Amino acid sequence: MVPLSRTTSLVPWTLAHDGRTFFATVYSRHFSGVARIDGSAKRMTRIKAFPDPTDYQADGAFDGRWLVWTEYHGFDNFNDFTVWAWDSKSGTARQIGAATRSPSGRFWENPWRQPDVRSGIATWAQGSGPDDLTEVHLYDLRAGEDRVVHEGHTQGSFLLSGHLVVWPESFARGAETRMNAASTLTDDSVPLPRALRALHGVSGLATDGRRIAYPDGPYKSLWWSPSLRAVPRKIIAERDAHYVDNSVQIGGRYVGFGIQPRVFIGDVRARRYVAVTARGGWTRLDSKSLLVLYATGSKALDAVAPIVFVPLRDLPPIPACS
Repeated sequence: MVPLSRTTSLVPWTLAHDGRTFFATVYSRHFSGVARIDGSAKRMTRIKAFPDPTDYQADGAFDGRWLVWTEYHGFDNFNDFTVWAWDSKSGTARQIGAATRSPSGRFWENPWRQPDVRSGIATWAQGSGPDDLTEVHLYDLRAGEDRVVHEGHTQGSFLLSGHLVVWPESFARGAETRMNAASTLTDDSVPLPRALRALHGVSGLATDGRRIAYPDGPYKSLWWSPSLRAVPRKIIAERDAHYVDNSVQIGGRYVGFGIQPRVFIGDVRARRYVAVTARGGWTRLDSKSLLVLYATGSKALDAVAPIVFVPLRDLPPIPACS
């Protein structure tokens, strides 16, 4: 581990589920790339350096052992990328996927969503043909095997408990998406959990594998289900052109969400929520900790943004609305 300098810029994108560390894109004079950050010691473990230290970026997920991320080769689009995996037990990183090109040499259009990983299985969706045709990939990290379980007009895939991979898909040009599911064990199509059956036109869904939360299609309300067996219910409704953005996070009884420039934490059990910043930013949340990144107001890509990292056990009760 190496200390973080005061000039190091961090872009956190997933927590390590230990209440102490998280993963981030790092930009500094001495290292730019993917790293694990110890929030209390203010030190980092370097995982992979970027070949281009200024224009590359990353986003991904961690399942307790495996970190999987997409490395985007620029800030102007999400079509040129590679997919990487890091084994926290061995400390080794390897490439497990990459964008493909059309016969003209251009990259296929790629749906935006970070890869997901659960119990050693990773998933992502990527462009594979004209008219926004995409493939849903499953990658067995222990076996080193990549499988395409579906091809269609899909958006980004994600994983749920019970060995399920799920993705939104549009079955006609201009039609709203509907959710579809397959088994990560057999690759066969399977019935959707009850919580997902009525979801149409939803793309910003967040899940911890057992619960879901999402903004509706017009981004005017926030919906929540405490179980894959329960029908979601509306927990936040906004009017007057305020939009619930797609930065929704889940951490047990807590939900993080943005109605920019305000960012909120909600306690679903107490049915209360509170703004943690009114000047822009976003949260990262799991069952053990809360991270808040505050906007800098600077247009510089290397601006150092303030970050607060708090164990959920230290979070005070959310006060009742006045």
